[in-house]
Amino acid sequence: MLVKLLKYEWRGLFSPLLILLIVLGGTAALTCGVILTITPKYNETIAWYSAMALVFSIFLYYFGLIGCTLGTTLIIAVRFYKTCYTDQGYLTHTLPASATQILNAKIIASILAYLLMLLAIAATIFIIFEVGLHHAFSLMSGEQDELRRIVEQEFSFILSEFSDVLGISLGGYIAYLIFFSVIALFANVVTILGCVSLGQLYAKHRIIGAIAAYFIVQFVMQIINNICFIPMYTKMMIDSYNSEVLSLFGILSPTLNLSLFMAVVVAVIMYFVNLHMMTKKLNLE
Repeated sequence: MLVKLLKYEWRGLFSPLLILLIVLGGTAALTCGVILTITPKYNETIAWYSAMALVFSIFLYYFGLIGCTLGTTLIIAVRFYKTCYTDQGYLTHTLPASATQILNAKIIASILAYLLMLLAIAATIFIIFEVGLHHAFSLMSGEQDELRRIVEQEFSFILSEFSDVLGISLGGYIAYLIFFSVIALFANVVTILGCVSLGQLYAKHRIIGAIAAYFIVQFVMQIINNICFIPMYTKMMIDSYNSEVLSLFGILSPTLNLSLFMAVVVAVIMYFVNLHMMTKKLNLE
C-alpha cells in the first residue's frame, strides 16, 4: 500500500515541480548563453553592456534558484494541506491505509522532491561553472596550456592543504556534508508538515495559523542554535587562552552535531504532532 501511496503523491507533486525545474533550467541556460557571448573583441561600450547582461543573468539565476527552493517548500506544504485537511482529505482518509502509512508516504515523496530540486540546482551550478571556465580557456588560446597548469597547481595545493586547515580529509568532509544534509532535509520536511498540522488548530485561519506556527518553530530553533554555539565560543576562548590550536572542523563539528540533533528532536515531535492531528484532531474543511 505504501508504494501505491507514493505513486499517488509523486503524481501530485511532479507537475508543479517540473515547472520549477524548467524555470531553473531556463535561467541557467540564459546565464550560460550570456557567458558564451562575451569576447575581448568588443569595444568598451559593447563590453560594458555585455558585462551588465552577465550580471543581470547571474542575478536572475540566483533569484530563480531561491524561488525554486522556496517554491518546492510551498508545493509540499500546499499539497499536504489540501490532501489532508480540505475536501480532498475525505478521499485521503478513506483510503485503506493507516494514518502512519499516509504520513510516511507524504514525507518520503516530499524528500524525493527536495532531493530532485537540490540535484538540479547542483547540476546547473556545475554546468555554469564549466561553461564559464571552458569559455575563459577558449579566449586565451595562446596561454591555454599555461592557464590550465596554474589552475591544476592551485587545485592540487588546495587539496594538499585541506586536511591541515580543516582537520579532516576532503572525502571525509564530503561524506559528513552528505550525511548532515540528508538528515537535515528529513528533519526540515517533517517540521514543515508538522507546522501545517499545527495550523489546523486555528479553525477560522488555518493557513495563517500554519505560517505562524512555522515562524514560531523557526524562532525557537534559532534560539536553540544560538545556545548550541555557546560551547564552540567557550572552547575557542579556552584554547586561545591556553595557546592551543584546534582545526576548524574540530571546533565546528560538535556544534553542528548538536544543532542537527536538536533539529531531529523537533522533527520527531512534529512527526507525532502530524499523527495526532490526522487521527485525533481531524477537522476537514
